[in-house]
Amino acid sequence: SHYEKLNGVERCIDDEIPFEIPKNWRWCRLHSLASKDIKRGKSPTYSATGKVLVFAQKCNVKTGGVNLSLSQRLDDSAFLKYPSEEYMQDSDIVINSTGTGTLGRVGLYHFTDNPNNETVVPDSHITIVRITKELCSEYLYHCIKWWQPFLEENGEGSTNQKELRPDTIKNLLVPVPPLAEQHRIVAAYNFLLPYIEQL
Repeated sequence: SHYEKLNGVERCIDDEIPFEIPKNWRWCRLHSLASKDIKRGKSPTYSATGKVLVFAQKCNVKTGGVNLSLSQRLDDSAFLKYPSEEYMQDSDIVINSTGTGTLGRVGLYHFTDNPNNETVVPDSHITIVRITKELCSEYLYHCIKWWQPFLEENGEGSTNQKELRPDTIKNLLVPVPPLAEQHRIVAAYNFLLPYIEQL
């Protein structure tokens, strides 16, 4: 059986475990693997002349990947409200968190998506998951991507304006193998993906 200790109380979580994993792996809540609090960005004030880009839901494109050419610019005076830890970093996992049709979409941001090396901040419809450096962010991205149908179905609110609460994301269970195995899984996935797409 699988147990979790919360506020000093141990409870069985067998009914939450989606599948069996090898004995040297472990199940972890996503928030325990993050290097910063899992939360949304801020509501931006836009300006055509701003020096900072705002990462919006449309930047996390439906066909996969990130497209910063779809972003707008933040008003320079509003930028003062952003602490440096909220600037987007290489390998940040982005999750669209508002609206039917886009809610729950998972993406992976890389500095290579930002050829002009501009500062980027997320807007209030994007949740950022930043994984601790001791783990492979691309592996964790694929794990969260597996949960995407669950995230799409678990927004709260009215039909056209459903919101994905950060707590829903924080409490996702993620299977964590040893680091070397994480890298082997990612390499195998990347090798097989072109063949899967052909099929």
